[in-house]
Amino acid sequence: MNNIKSFIEKYVTMPAEDWELIESMFKRVVYKKNEAIVTEGEVCKYFYFIEEGLVRNFVNNNKQEITKFFIAAPYCMTSRMSFINQTPTKDNAQTIERSVIWQITLDEYNELIKLDSWRLFTRKMLNEAQDFIEQRLIESMTETAEVRYYRMQRETPDLVNRIPQKYLASYLGIATQSLSRIRKNALKNDN
Repeated sequence: MNNIKSFIEKYVTMPAEDWELIESMFKRVVYKKNEAIVTEGEVCKYFYFIEEGLVRNFVNNNKQEITKFFIAAPYCMTSRMSFINQTPTKDNAQTIERSVIWQITLDEYNELIKLDSWRLFTRKMLNEAQDFIEQRLIESMTETAEVRYYRMQRETPDLVNRIPQKYLASYLGIATQSLSRIRKNALKNDN
């Protein structure tokens, strides 16, 4: 639980009594590698904090999985529209590796939203997520997959090494063979 507290405190100052309430609501769940957390067509029932592990968010399109993004610990996630509106989601979230995840229900989330610290924290998280999505959209429209791969490799090398090639290729919008070629060229350029 201290990881959640430290994470929240990167965004906001939190009174001790707020933390006590937050701590009392989150439930710990351990997910195995490749286990579904959120499934398309179902209602997302939780707001999650990933304490350990790595999660992939993807959608299905014509029987093909398209990776939208990866969420590495420590970070929060949910299928926001599904969670808030309690409607079926179009998203899928699946662990890439064993993951320790803390979760709260919508009722618990709504209790926490009454706290100034939690409200400010979630607003900052939502703004951060929106900035990421806008940046990713711009990059996908203006840069090649090779440029985006090199940036990921430079900025988050540990993450790139933890992601299976087929998921990374999907995220970059290319075939796995193309990603193999890009990686091979990257090795040549490093030598």
